[in-house]
Amino acid sequence: MKKYGAVDKEFADNLVTWAEVIRKTFFDGGVDEVISTRRLDHIVKAFAIFGDKLQSIELCVARFDEDTKMSFMDLYTKIDAGISIEEEEEDSLIEDTSEEDDESPF
Repeated sequence: MKKYGAVDKEFADNLVTWAEVIRKTFFDGGVDEVISTRRLDHIVKAFAIFGDKLQSIELCVARFDEDTKMSFMDLYTKIDAGISIEEEEEDSLIEDTSEEDDESPF
């Protein structure tokens, strides 16, 4: 995080916990994917750019199948009690609607 100028200790702790839970679940046979150290680095880099925790994670798990993405995102929201997928989806929907209104010629 220092490398990208976006130090957030709580976010770092949550990411490490999240990755550890996913790795344990992988070794127990519960999931087919893991969150690598490189992917954590990519999440932090995206966080430094966008300043949005959930968006940063979402961008960096986009390569996984839909079920895996949703389960990883859901798990993160359970670890970070201050964040909610539903709130993010609502905010995204509001932004999309606002952009459509701006583009409308009427």
